[in-house]
Amino acid sequence: LLVCCGAAEGFTDRLVDLGQTVTLQCDVAVKDVLWFLMNPSEPPVFILRSFSSKTLDSQYSNQTFSKTFSLQYNSSLFIHNISTNELGVYYCIQTPTGSPPKISHGIRLYIRKNTTDNHQSCHISHNKTHDNPVVSCQCSSLLFISAIINCALAVIFTGEFYL
Repeated sequence: LLVCCGAAEGFTDRLVDLGQTVTLQCDVAVKDVLWFLMNPSEPPVFILRSFSSKTLDSQYSNQTFSKTFSLQYNSSLFIHNISTNELGVYYCIQTPTGSPPKISHGIRLYIRKNTTDNHQSCHISHNKTHDNPVVSCQCSSLLFISAIINCALAVIFTGEFYL
């Protein structure tokens, strides 16, 4: 729940092209950082963990991620050859011992889809259970407002935050 509430604070949009290589910087810490990818209607995907700002050693949640994601100095996330699978909102989280986690503002990677009457920002996600990508062209702020309301209701009814 804490991740939900922290993640609902907002994110920065970043327009990318498919096939592009991108570096995302973590704005909360430079060591002991976890990187996550979030997409609507899907659970968060843990990508990797960094251990130090001075080495590129990292622990992947799934070794196949090492083909697409790598760690840069200062715990920046390097994404090679972006496909629709890598579009979404990225968060870095520092979990200092004995302290609450620090959650970054998200960075949303998206592509622009041109329509005949206007230009709109669309998010394309690839559902792991189906081969066809899902295109959603909706207002992202509505999703985050809903998340904030859900977090507030959960806190009111339970009186506690859960991680």
